[in-house]
Amino acid sequence: MLKAFSELHTIWQGFDWSDKVLEQTIGTSTCISGCGKCCMINVPYMRTIETINAVSVLMGTGKLKLAVAIAEGWLLEHHKVASTYEGVPIPMASPKVHEEWLALRRSQCPFLDDRKECLIHQCRPLGCRAYGVTYSPINECPRAPGRDETLTQHKYADSTQLRNRVNDFWADCKRKPEWLISGFTPTLIYRAAEPEKFKKLVLDNRIASAKIVGVDYEISLMWQPQLDALNRGISPDIVSVMK
Repeated sequence: MLKAFSELHTIWQGFDWSDKVLEQTIGTSTCISGCGKCCMINVPYMRTIETINAVSVLMGTGKLKLAVAIAEGWLLEHHKVASTYEGVPIPMASPKVHEEWLALRRSQCPFLDDRKECLIHQCRPLGCRAYGVTYSPINECPRAPGRDETLTQHKYADSTQLRNRVNDFWADCKRKPEWLISGFTPTLIYRAAEPEKFKKLVLDNRIASAKIVGVDYEISLMWQPQLDALNRGISPDIVSVMK
C-alpha cells in the first residue's frame, strides 16, 4: 500500500507540474481564488485507494475529524433530489436511484467551506486535479481567457505522459480489486474513517440509496482529447492523447 501511496503522490506532482506549465503558457492562473464555482456544481467521486490515502493525509494535517463530521452530515442530510431509501443497494441501481445520483453529482461538494476553499484540497481526487488542467471545462469555469485563448476555447496541458502514468497506476491497482471500488468522495472518506458507523447507518437505512451506490470511474473524462472524441461519437480508447 505504501508503494501505491508513493505513486499516487507522484501523480499529484505530475498534475501540479502540468498546471504550472499551463499557467506559464497562458500567462494567467488556471484557478480564480475564492471562486469555487466548480465545487458548487460537482460532488466528486474517487476510488478507494485514493480515499485511504486521503484519510492518511487528513490525519497528518489534523483535518480528519472535521472532514469526517462534514461527510457524515452530508450522508445523513435529506436532500430533496435524493428521496429514495432502499437500504443496501443492489449492484445495478434502479433508474430512479440513477437519476437521483446524477442530481447529487451536480450539487455542491460538502467540503467547500464558506470562504470558497476546499477542506480536502491537499488530497483531492484525481478528477478534481484534472479540472481545467488536462481538460477545459469552458462552459463551467468563469476564468478570463489567457494568452492565445478565447471565450469559447481555453488551452489545456499536454497529458500524454501523465495519462499513461495514471493508466499504469490503475492497472497496477487491479492486484487489489477493492482499491478500485469507486463512489462519492464524502461517502468513501466516511466509510474509510468510520467503517463500523458507516455499516450501521447503511443497515439502518439512514443514507439515501444514491449516496451509497458504486459508480463507474470514467478516466476518459479527465483528458480533453478523449472528451472531444466522445463528443464526436468516437471511442476515446482509440484516440491519441497528442494534441
